[in-house]
Amino acid sequence: MDSNVKKGIAFSKNPILLRSSLTVDDYNPITGIPFTVYASGMNQRYVGRYNQPFSVNISEIVDAYAYTIGEPIMTYHINGVREVEDPGTISERKIYVDITEDNLDEWECLIIAGGVSRQNYRRYARMKTDAFEARFLNNANNFFMTTRTAGWRIVMKETELYPLYFISLEKFLYMTVVERTTGKTLIQDGNFDSGIFALDIDALRKQFFDEYGVLSNSFDIYKGDPSQYSCSIVIERSDPARERYRLKFRNSLGVFEIIELAGELAITPDYAAADEARFSRYDAETDDFTADRERITRPQSLTIETGVMRADTVRFLMDMIGSEEVYLLDLSELPVKVIPSIEELKYKPRPETPQKFTVKLQMAEDETNIMQDIIDGTEGRKPRVFSKQFSKQFN
Repeated sequence: MDSNVKKGIAFSKNPILLRSSLTVDDYNPITGIPFTVYASGMNQRYVGRYNQPFSVNISEIVDAYAYTIGEPIMTYHINGVREVEDPGTISERKIYVDITEDNLDEWECLIIAGGVSRQNYRRYARMKTDAFEARFLNNANNFFMTTRTAGWRIVMKETELYPLYFISLEKFLYMTVVERTTGKTLIQDGNFDSGIFALDIDALRKQFFDEYGVLSNSFDIYKGDPSQYSCSIVIERSDPARERYRLKFRNSLGVFEIIELAGELAITPDYAAADEARFSRYDAETDDFTADRERITRPQSLTIETGVMRADTVRFLMDMIGSEEVYLLDLSELPVKVIPSIEELKYKPRPETPQKFTVKLQMAEDETNIMQDIIDGTEGRKPRVFSKQFSKQFN
């Protein structure tokens, strides 16, 4: 029998259903027919058995070996499109399934660590499509992997700017960006191959400013065909606030985004276990016992009273609360990994009054040794008058 190879792309946290019309006459209905899952360059990951007809959901198997998408390399190159994974790297995400010992049926799929909601997955299935065909690989749609919106207009604050990820499984020559207020056009020309990319909004704004003297806040995106409109990106002004903090988190689709929380932050060291660390030590000089203790661990939690939030921003906040990887950016010069939670998330989808929430951030690491934070190890050195790029005669 000729091999029947099926290719696709799927999220690891959504159902990944293997179905085959293959029938084998001489199989044992008790032991079943074997199938093998390979990942990371044809390394065997799982061996199972099935009975006809073949229908297996392997999402839990695949999710255990799926790896997350990294961050784009931030450079000052004029091109705003950053390559995150090239064809060779993205091919490592593929899984392969061989059905029967004779490999009579084979299945291949590119796996992205993430997933859409069950409600959306069900709706796509009823429309006989999926999230990739309908959106993320559709150039006539908002193809960016953001959970800010499902619509054609992506709105983000100036303080929340971060590259927007997207996937391309085929080569595209360029991406056209049109500044909406002036009509000025930039072509991100790179003869891009298949892979995972990110559109750097900061680099785009700098490019428009350098070439046209325009500080851009609104763009139209055309991917591939310059006549094929994809979506719009709108940058809005952040509300004035005495304190604001940004959280970078891995969204449900498996890539990083930033959300701003404008409100006061309070740090609460928790020494609740201080009494438990006490013990009695024998003193031979007095023939008595004295109180002593080991060095105690300091867990820390932070609370932020958020500013006023729109209903769509609340859903974006909910995605951050459920994220497995969250970093607080503005507490110090280096990101601090935290575990977010919320005391009471009660909101109205159509609010008549401003809505505010209290977000709790538990620091991921508990400290035993307490000292002042360092950044590059040169804090104890007397600074020069000027930086290294100036002549030494001034120092």
